[in-house]
Amino acid sequence: MSEEVQAIPERAQALQDKARVQVTTHAGCQVRWHEWCERREGDGEREGIPLVALHGGHGSWLHWLRNIDAWAAQYRVLLPDMPGFGASDDFDLPARDPARLERLVDTLCQGIESLVGAQPFHLVGFSFGGLIAGMVAERMPQIRTLTLLGSAGHGLRRANEAPMRNWRDFDGDERALVLKENLQAFMLAGPVDDDACWIHAQSCENTRFYSKTYSRKALLDAVLADVRVPMLMLWGEKDVTAEPVKAAEFLMQDRDEREWMIVPNAGHWVQYDAAATVNVLVNAWLSQR
Repeated sequence: MSEEVQAIPERAQALQDKARVQVTTHAGCQVRWHEWCERREGDGEREGIPLVALHGGHGSWLHWLRNIDAWAAQYRVLLPDMPGFGASDDFDLPARDPARLERLVDTLCQGIESLVGAQPFHLVGFSFGGLIAGMVAERMPQIRTLTLLGSAGHGLRRANEAPMRNWRDFDGDERALVLKENLQAFMLAGPVDDDACWIHAQSCENTRFYSKTYSRKALLDAVLADVRVPMLMLWGEKDVTAEPVKAAEFLMQDRDEREWMIVPNAGHWVQYDAAATVNVLVNAWLSQR
């Protein structure tokens, strides 16, 4: 991999430098959290309502690179590297042990409780993190809203059923090229810039949790059946991991408190591909709840 790709992006470094890093532990698994909250004039010591956002599979807190500043102006933003991802610990379980999913959700719920207590909070999830956010919302009664971006777990047809190329079969510049091709084919509809390549490469290299086992299953419909909080679902128009309109209509479940929107000309990583649009939509929707 080239030196340019390996260098941490300036924006990521600046956010990392501003973050408060906390570690929560459950059943011996340490989870690393990044936190931001901008103090606003006239607020004194008051912090914003917590907003917890869960990244996707082969991800980390960096999946939210282009959203943190917009959210931190209004909320206390808490972003974990979920267990088995990024800088957090993995579980001492076989890679495909079905107990991993429940352990992950339990660990996140304990971590959120230790950071926010009984305070109401907004919950956001992207891709695999959308499925996990639904499972967390099912268990934590203080959830104020649930926002799902390009959520996995719908179990419906994907617009692109082709497999990703296995980047682990390559080294050096060839590996970087395969990772970039996967990023373009499955994650982004717009240009693939150096920041996106760096985030994707780092996230893939540091992933130990096999999320695809759960992302491709029809789990989310049943999980959301008992979730009664206001819910917003966003998909990129060109998200290849779903047929966005069909997935959105399926997960509405005839519930009045749910809404969905399709973001034009955006791919699966919608909050990166169309960050300005997503930031405005999410902040406006949350501000009314």
